[in-house]
Amino acid sequence: MKLKRTSFVLAGMFFATPLFAAIQTVTLSVPGMFCASCPFIVEAAMGEVTGVQSVVTTLDDRLAVVVFDDEITSIEDIIFASTAVGYEAFLEQ
Repeated sequence: MKLKRTSFVLAGMFFATPLFAAIQTVTLSVPGMFCASCPFIVEAAMGEVTGVQSVVTTLDDRLAVVVFDDEITSIEDIIFASTAVGYEAFLEQ
């Protein structure tokens, strides 16, 4: 009987924690980046979002690679931050 209770407690602890919450890396297309200062503005905006660990942009490809904690923030929040400073961003498929 003790073994069954222990199993239920352990199973409950396992299922109570988010199974898929982790550090995520996404690539976002930012087609509005044209000048040399654009990547810095996008990096600063996305980097200010709580939970974002790093942002690397490339002007040639007009992409932003974002590493973030999905327990703290979401892709939508990161995209909103970029859009709020004038650079629409879209999830790369």
